[in-house]
Amino acid sequence: MIEINLLPVSEIREKEKKRFKVSVSLLLTSLVIVVCVYLKWTANQKERNLDENIGKINEEIKRLDLLIKEVAQLKNEKEALEKRLKVAETLEKGRLEAAVIMMDLSKRVPEKLWLEGLEKRGELVKCSGIALDEETIADFMTALKGSSYIKKVELESVTKQSIGGVNLKKFVLTCEFRMD
Repeated sequence: MIEINLLPVSEIREKEKKRFKVSVSLLLTSLVIVVCVYLKWTANQKERNLDENIGKINEEIKRLDLLIKEVAQLKNEKEALEKRLKVAETLEKGRLEAAVIMMDLSKRVPEKLWLEGLEKRGELVKCSGIALDEETIADFMTALKGSSYIKKVELESVTKQSIGGVNLKKFVLTCEFRMD
């Protein structure tokens, strides 16, 4: 028996071409799906890494915020301490000035003169007292002018005062005191 192929050759080739095209299409579709899955997976990995980095950065920001608050608090404490130190220095300077004024005046007071009061306001020192006569007051003013701490001496007033039957002179002087 002879076998005859009833299907034409061209139809067989067509079928094979169709089958090849379907196979290639399925293969390409599979490849595209694999590539898409891979890209999605890498994007997810990058997103996780970025989320971790953001978390670390937020923790660092919180830590640095605490440090900034501590620095601000220390700065405020430093300013308060500097103010206290300035006040202490001013008080110490005032205490020293008072001692220097008293020492300087005590060296320059003549025998026939008595100081009744001292008042210091800024650089001005007001001295009030009693002297036997105007000459003693003048000697006291001259002695004060010789001081390195006293720059200017002015007589404000002189009045007569009788104490125990003795005529004395009550006076008020203003001096400019500087500790340079």
